[in-house]
Amino acid sequence: MASTMPEDVICFSCGRVISGASGMKARGRREFRGSSTRGAKRKETPKMAAAQASGPRSRRGGAAQAGIRQARKSSMKNLFLVGIVSFVFLFTPAQMQLVEMISDLEAEVMNQFKSGREYPLEASYTYSRTYTIAEDNDPASGGTPGGDISFKRQMAIPFDRTSKSVMTEHFSAESDSGPFTSGTLQDIISVKINSEGQDIVIPLDGTARSRDSAVTLPSGNLVYWPAMNSGEDSCPHTRCIIWEGTVSDGGSYTLVAEVEVEGKSWSWWQDPSVYSDIAGKNWGINVDNSGTFLDIQSRAGGTYWNDFGKNSQWYYSTHRNEYLINGNDPLIQLTALDISASLPGELSDNAYAFARAAFDFLVEKITYNPNADINPISGSECIETSTGDCDEVSNAWMSLMRVKEIPTWYEFGILLNPYNEKWEGHAWANVMLPLSEGWCADKGITIDTCYILGEVDVVNNKWLLHTPTAVTDWIEVADPTGDLIDSAYRGWAFSISSGGRAMYSSAIDTVGSPDYSGGKYIVAVDPESF
Repeated sequence: MASTMPEDVICFSCGRVISGASGMKARGRREFRGSSTRGAKRKETPKMAAAQASGPRSRRGGAAQAGIRQARKSSMKNLFLVGIVSFVFLFTPAQMQLVEMISDLEAEVMNQFKSGREYPLEASYTYSRTYTIAEDNDPASGGTPGGDISFKRQMAIPFDRTSKSVMTEHFSAESDSGPFTSGTLQDIISVKINSEGQDIVIPLDGTARSRDSAVTLPSGNLVYWPAMNSGEDSCPHTRCIIWEGTVSDGGSYTLVAEVEVEGKSWSWWQDPSVYSDIAGKNWGINVDNSGTFLDIQSRAGGTYWNDFGKNSQWYYSTHRNEYLINGNDPLIQLTALDISASLPGELSDNAYAFARAAFDFLVEKITYNPNADINPISGSECIETSTGDCDEVSNAWMSLMRVKEIPTWYEFGILLNPYNEKWEGHAWANVMLPLSEGWCADKGITIDTCYILGEVDVVNNKWLLHTPTAVTDWIEVADPTGDLIDSAYRGWAFSISSGGRAMYSSAIDTVGSPDYSGGKYIVAVDPESF
């Protein structure tokens, strides 16, 4: 494997998700939350952002400004409270539903006064991935005159993501209470390739094209999209496009892939603080309708628990000589014990409460690391050092989940910063949480299907939230060996063999202007109290 170039979003020698040149500049300016995986646009660390969100603890902007903000909040709260109290005394209990609606509105308005990150409700856009490979024939730079380079490059083909991974049914119905159709969160409209003046449309219906029937470019280089895990010339973890060939004596080639996407926000969290226009919240989970740890094994026939919950240790790193997700680690177990002890006794077996408390703990504790090593650290080391990158913080949260055998697994893709339209490689977590038997019965949902599969992105403070400018390339599937994770990490790499010195680059850009006409909302750092 060749070494990492400044503009790369992936370390090609190790598979590490990194942010390339633009990300390093942002890190150097300490814009840890100024882009998709780096946070708030006002150049705050997560702890600063949390302090800002918490009000009185904040020192940013001075005491006078803090007092003004507090006065605004108090006035707004008093206005709503007076209205609600008057309503309750003047009208009958039959209007309590409207009181609840007013309460939800109050939470939403008050949320606008908190600092946080802005996201679009819906988005339509096209992004491009540009790959360039060149042979360096300049001896002054270490090149070899007359050298040839054989190369291969893979690119995941994005797929339609739903509110239940890739399934079309969110829940199954008892008798006539359904249907419960999944929401489409990521709709891939088209995937097109251009190289050497030749346009290629990639079919989205699963049709494969093997290397033997590859599209041959004018240079003799090949483009094909084989069936997943169909042999040496394929990708074992997902459908992909493969570009391969030879570049000679100072020559270069470029391939551009354009992907058109329509996406929408979705929340698996049922809470008044969730913006009212976000889809999914009515079928979401919270502390009141959550099932227990034991309920996990009775959902989906125990499949998720068996594949991603009961295994305390997961994803062994040969670079670190340890499991990166490790529920048996002493520090992880001690941290999980402290989190459990912070919960009221009646919530001791509440799956949602533990998962959310662990999320809030990490949002408060972990500062994004601007100098993360190319080999990701374990969840334990992330907590010990209080720093981590996107996948490292996910390792920490998933390690805590494994202590309680809550199923968690990886999701890989890219993330857009809507303020400067820069893309970065990204990794985050998925989780399976069971809904309670009583809630499922009330809704007429078959108990075996009564659970959520949600996204949790600790680095970006996204709790059970999908945002439309996150593009999914791969969601981890069951694999006893764990090898598919390595394949997903390394799948974006240039593979170089024979000949001279290779120079390569990759970039992700937005084509044209995204459509955010559906409106936007703010996600604030706001720990949940139990």
